[in-house]
Amino acid sequence: MVETNIEAKPTTIHPALDFTSEHAYVGQIVRERRFQSLQIICDIRSILNFTDVNGEVSNVNLKCVNFKMEQRWSSEGIDGFLNGKEPIKPSQLFARLRKLFRGYIELSDERLYDFLTLWSIGTYFHWLFNAYPYVYVGGISGTGKTKLLTLCSLICFNSVSSGAISTASLFRLIQSTKCSVFLDESDALSNRFGAFEVRNLLLCGYKKGQRIYRAKRTDEGTFEAECFEVYSPKMLANIEGLEAVLSSRCIEIIMQRGSNRNITNREVIIDYPIWQQIRDTIYPFMMKNWKEVKRTYLDLQNDTVLQSRNWELWKPIMALAKFLGDVVLLEHIIDLAIEKAVESQLNTFELSELVLIETLLSIVDHDGFYKLKDIKCEMVKHLDDFEYLSFRHAGSLLRKLGFSKTKRIGSGYQYYLTVSKVTSLAQILVISEHSERSEHPGQQDTKTKQELVTEVVA
Repeated sequence: MVETNIEAKPTTIHPALDFTSEHAYVGQIVRERRFQSLQIICDIRSILNFTDVNGEVSNVNLKCVNFKMEQRWSSEGIDGFLNGKEPIKPSQLFARLRKLFRGYIELSDERLYDFLTLWSIGTYFHWLFNAYPYVYVGGISGTGKTKLLTLCSLICFNSVSSGAISTASLFRLIQSTKCSVFLDESDALSNRFGAFEVRNLLLCGYKKGQRIYRAKRTDEGTFEAECFEVYSPKMLANIEGLEAVLSSRCIEIIMQRGSNRNITNREVIIDYPIWQQIRDTIYPFMMKNWKEVKRTYLDLQNDTVLQSRNWELWKPIMALAKFLGDVVLLEHIIDLAIEKAVESQLNTFELSELVLIETLLSIVDHDGFYKLKDIKCEMVKHLDDFEYLSFRHAGSLLRKLGFSKTKRIGSGYQYYLTVSKVTSLAQILVISEHSERSEHPGQQDTKTKQELVTEVVA
C-alpha cells in the first residue's frame, strides 16, 4: 500500500524514526526472499517503499541513506497496522509491560517497575522530547544487572546491546538508527579519565541537538570534521559506579540480590516470541498516540521542587505518566523523581563541602563578611582528617559554592555570606540547622528517604 502526497511540500525525514508537524514515520529494513527494501511506515497507515534509498517517495526525502537495522517491527505486525487493526489501549500496554518487568526482575521499590515501564515505552517517543534520561544500573555481582539490560533491550526501540563496542561503531549506529544503547560492564566510566571518547558521547547524548565532531580522513589523505548527532536513550550497567558528571545524566537503580527464586531463576530467553509481540504492540501504539504525547509533554508544567537538569530528565517520564491518565501513577513518579534527585545531589558533594555548609549554618546569623580563619577553625572540629584543610582549600570550597565576594583585612581574607544563600544550599543538601551529628565526626545523620523528601519539599 503506497500513499501519494503524504506531505504537502517536500520534507526530509530520518529513516529510523521521525516526526513532522503532521505525521510520524518509522523505517524498517524488510526482507522478502532474497531481496530487501527500506519501508517507511507512516501514521496514516501508509507505507513508503524505498527500494532505492537515494530516491524520493511522496514528497519525502531521506536525511540518512545508510540506515541499517534488523527488522524490529515484524511484517505481520506492519500488515496488521496497515489493514486497520486497532492499537492497544494505553492502560493495557502499561499493565502488560509492568507485569513483564515484575515477573523477571525483583526490585526493592515498586515504583521502579513503573519507571522502567514508562522509560521503555518512551524510547519509541524519545525524538519528541528535548532530553531523555539515561538509566544507570548498579550493584554487586549476581544481582541481575545484565538480566535487566537484556530484558529492556528486547523491548525498547532499535536496541543495540553490547559489552564491548568500538567508539566509531557507536557514533555511527546512533546517528544512522537512533538506537537505544545498552552498555554492560562499563566500569571504565567510573572515573572521568576512562573511556574518554565514549564518555564525551554520553555527556552530550542525553540531550537533543547536542553534536560531536570527529576528525575524518579524506581520500586525499587530509582530515575534515565529521558531525554526529548522538542523542538517544541509553542504559549503562557496572559494579564500580559512574563518575559524578556522567551520573548527573542518569536515573540510578541499584540492584540487590533477590529472595524470590521464582523471579531470580526465570531466564530471559531472547528468541521467545513474546518480545516480538511486545514490539509489534508498541509501534502501532506510538503511531496512534504520538501527537497527544507531544502535546502533554509541551504543556506539562513544573509543579514539583525539581529544578534544572533533574526536571529536564524527568519531564518525559512524567509526561508519559500523565498521558496515561493515572493520577496515582503520576504521584508515584513525582515522589520517586524527588527522592532520586535528593540522592543524586548528596552523592555529588564531597564530605568537605557538606561539612562547610553545616559549619556555615552554625555561624552565619546575619548577612555580612566572615573571617576565613574562623570558618576553617570551625570546620576542623568536624573533620577526622583535617591536616589537608588549608586556608586555600577552604577558600576554594567557598567560591565553589558561590561565595565569591571577598575582601582582605591585614593578612587574612573575609568572605561575604548571606543567611538566605546558606539556608538554600542546606535545603538542597537536606542539612538541618538543628540536626544532631552522628557519633562519628564528619558523617551525616542517617535518615529515611521519606524524611529527606519531606525536608526538601519544606
